[in-house]
Parts: sequence; C-alpha cells; structure tokens
Amino acid sequence: MQLITPNDTNKSARITSRRDRLRITIWAAGIILPIIAAALRPDASAAAAAATARPFATLAAIILASALAHRLGAFRILARALIPARGPKVSSAAAILTLTALLSALVNLDVAVVVAMPVALRAARRRGLPADRLAVAVAVMANAASFLLPTSNITNLLLLGRVPLATAAYLSDSWLPWILVTAVTAGPLAWWTANARPGPTRAVAAGPSARAVLDLVPMFLIASGIRALLGTGLALHGSFTGQLADATMLSCAVSNLPAAAAVLPAGAPGLWAAILATTIGPNLLITGSVATLITRRIARDAGARLVIWQFSAIGLALVPAQLTAATLGLHITGVLR
Repeated sequence: MQLITPNDTNKSARITSRRDRLRITIWAAGIILPIIAAALRPDASAAAAAATARPFATLAAIILASALAHRLGAFRILARALIPARGPKVSSAAAILTLTALLSALVNLDVAVVVAMPVALRAARRRGLPADRLAVAVAVMANAASFLLPTSNITNLLLLGRVPLATAAYLSDSWLPWILVTAVTAGPLAWWTANARPGPTRAVAAGPSARAVLDLVPMFLIASGIRALLGTGLALHGSFTGQLADATMLSCAVSNLPAAAAVLPAGAPGLWAAILATTIGPNLLITGSVATLITRRIARDAGARLVIWQFSAIGLALVPAQLTAATLGLHITGVLR
C-alpha cells in the first residue's frame, strides 16, 4: 500500500485545483449571476445579499472552528474511539455514516461534514477503505439526514419562517421519516463503500482547511443573485408528490439555500415537501448543497476525490428510495392523509 506525505498531497491538491473545472464554473456563475440580478432587479439585490449573508457567515465560522479542532487533534481522537482496528470493513463504514447522520440530525449538516470527513479519511488509512467512496457517502448521508430538527439544516429554518411549526410538532412529524430515510441510506452506502476493489491509499488524514472559506464566496454570490431573481414568493401547487418533485428540481437547479429562501409552502404538506426537497433533493447534483462542496474540498485537500458523476449516480439510485421512505413516514405520522 503506497502512502504519500502531507507535503506531497498538498502539492498535488494545489496542482489539481488549477484544473478544477467545477470551481472555475462556480466562480464564473458567482460573477455573472449578481450582475444579471443587479441589472434586472436592482432594488432586490442588496436585500437578498444581506439576507443570505448570515447563513454563509455561520458556515465560515464552522469551517474555521473545525480547522482549529483538527490542529488540536480532536478528529484523531474521535477516529480512534469510533473506528475499530479490526473486524469487517463494512462495520467501520457503517460507524462513520452513523456518526454523520447523528451529527447532521442533532447538531447541523455543515458541522456533520467537517467532523465526519476527517474521521473518514483516517478510517481510509487505518482500515484500507476507499477515501473517494467515503467522501461521496459522507456527503449523501449528511444531506439526507438533515431534517430531524429545525436546526439540522438552515433550509429548514428558512422554510419554517414562512410556515411556522412548533418544535415539538415538527419532531412528532419528522422522527419516523428520519429513521426510515437513515436506514435506506446508511445500509447501501456502507456496503458500497466497503466492497470497493482494493487499491493504493492516496489520502492523508487531513482535516478542514481555512482555505475552504474562500469556496463559500462564489456560492454566496450565486445564492444572493438567485434569491434576488426569484424573489420570496415562489408558490408550489399540485399534489404532494408533484410539489416534492418540483421543489427537488428547483433545489438542484439553483442550490438548496436560495430555493428554500424563495419557496412559499402551502400548509403542512407543502412545508414537508419543501423540507424534504431541500435536504434530500441536493443529493442529485454536487452543486445542490454547500455542504457537498465543503466535503469535496476537504477530500481534495487530502488527495482524495469526490467524483461528480459518481455522486450523481449514487443520488439517482438513492434519492427516489429516500423520498419514498420519507413520504411513507409522513403518512404514518399523520401529516399526509
């Protein structure tokens, strides 16, 4: 098994980052969209930027705090405590995904990825697991599990600002759908991750870098521009399934934060259609969630990859099952009748 040093990895990451077409595309969109928004809706641009700034400032603080925790060795201790040195590889993969799901649900989606990815990278070295597949699995699991509590995802809070729901009532609706979604996600992802063909371990046990904050800048500009263009009253109509499908496509097309800021849900079913669409739906495209891009950056800095087509392929396989499981849970808890 061939390992490379952190210096070699950092050098490699810097070289490959120059060829990162996705980052170039995101930066281009981050420049063009605000210009279009300012030209078409100059009165809304400043307000949209101000409303979008707080979530991204929160993400920046999370990244900086996690970078400090990595330097202090917190993730190394966590990895040793959670990842068994022996036993089936699928158990190690399942442990990582369970940690990811619990952090995403009980704390926050973005906290989940900046904590779970360093643990996953250490597991890749310790157990010979594929770092590339772990990166995809962590991102998919974190997004899908981020609806148990209102605070699990910023998109939940944005939507609840339009259709208020008490925390107790929210949890009474969400707990069963969350269990079902987590079950249909963690099992297949753990098996897929553990059953990869063995190969060289390229990744080092890296953690979040403060440089990842720079990646938030174009996403902030894109979200602000789209929010200004869409406004704050995009109503969804039709059946629950139709609203779920429309909101999912919107989340993938414009990213989940501006989608949540623009959608105006109609009642409890519409609220849950929007919540599920902006948490599970982004698993179809790498640009659907900022958390996925943060995961990708951490992986790249460690010399691993979060392959774009592979992420979407896993999303296409799992998202229909995830949305079906969540819908079933909402029927059982009485939200959908």
